[in-house]
Amino acid sequence: MSTSPATVPPPVTDATEHGAAGGGVLPVLDAVDGPPPAPLPSVDVLRVLVADAAGRAAALLDDPWGGTAAVPADAVTVDVARFAALHGDAYLEAAAAHLGLTVPRTRQLAVAYRYGGPAAVATHLAPQPADPEALAAAEHAVQPFRPAPTAPVERHHNHLTDAPARVQLRHGPDGLWHPYVERYGDWQPAAAPHADPAEAYRAARAALRGPGGPGKGARG
Repeated sequence: MSTSPATVPPPVTDATEHGAAGGGVLPVLDAVDGPPPAPLPSVDVLRVLVADAAGRAAALLDDPWGGTAAVPADAVTVDVARFAALHGDAYLEAAAAHLGLTVPRTRQLAVAYRYGGPAAVATHLAPQPADPEALAAAEHAVQPFRPAPTAPVERHHNHLTDAPARVQLRHGPDGLWHPYVERYGDWQPAAAPHADPAEAYRAARAALRGPGGPGKGARG
């Protein structure tokens, strides 16, 4: 059984702002007729920040934990990854500068968030401890789907790597298997996480055969 990627709150539009304000009431930012004083960002950037804050608040009302319970990752990094996932490449350079990371690395964090939310970001950031028995069971489960079944499989922390197939599974803090594929010499998030390692492996293989998902062209 597979899980869906974490839902990113939709951006708040002007119509939404009007509705929230009671209809016919001018949103505050619409009344600004010149650039804000330094060091404030531009009105367009302020609109994005307001929309993001509104969407985040709505998501927290629906889920007070925000999907972050028991996720061993820096909250700021997760939130910047969420912002980049929601708003795309327009603010990717600023997000990368904020985190002190390269743009490709930040893009991969955003892709991970789109696939699996905060747990996917934590899974992407660094290897984590994993139950050796869970890794052994996962290796057994994926064996029928391996293109080179006699080639060795590497187990490292929570990573199960089938290098000849260019597939890697990472066991996340959410208890799911996160599919990765090797592109341009780098391991990249490839699909939504699955509870079944065999399904995660098959999803990674499908991503390699396809035209590319959210991580297409993300070199790092």
